[in-house]
Amino acid sequence: MGLLLCLGATGSPSAAQSAPARSDEKALIEDLCGCVGAVDLGASNSQLERQVRGCLEATVLRHPSGARRMLERPGTDTNAGYKLGQVLGEALDRTCEAFAAVRDRLRQAHDAQLLKKGST
Repeated sequence: MGLLLCLGATGSPSAAQSAPARSDEKALIEDLCGCVGAVDLGASNSQLERQVRGCLEATVLRHPSGARRMLERPGTDTNAGYKLGQVLGEALDRTCEAFAAVRDRLRQAHDAQLLKKGST
């Protein structure tokens, strides 16, 4: 998924900023969970991917400070979209029951696309 993120990093947060930062991250995860829970799993592969991409984009735009904080977490130096995807996926795996079905459906869509490419 090509999720374009233009998020600037700020300096290290003070202790007073860390509680609101966690709150921003939690709000982002909760909104994203609600959105993916409303995704139509019976939709075509391309429609499903558009719905999920729309959830990601809208949620990040509504909660830019939460997304920025997630990108500032220590970890591998990868591109911002990939890192944010990893952090969000891990958080959704832990806290969002609806995400498992969406993740499985996206994997089916991806596998079907690979099969289609392999047969041409």
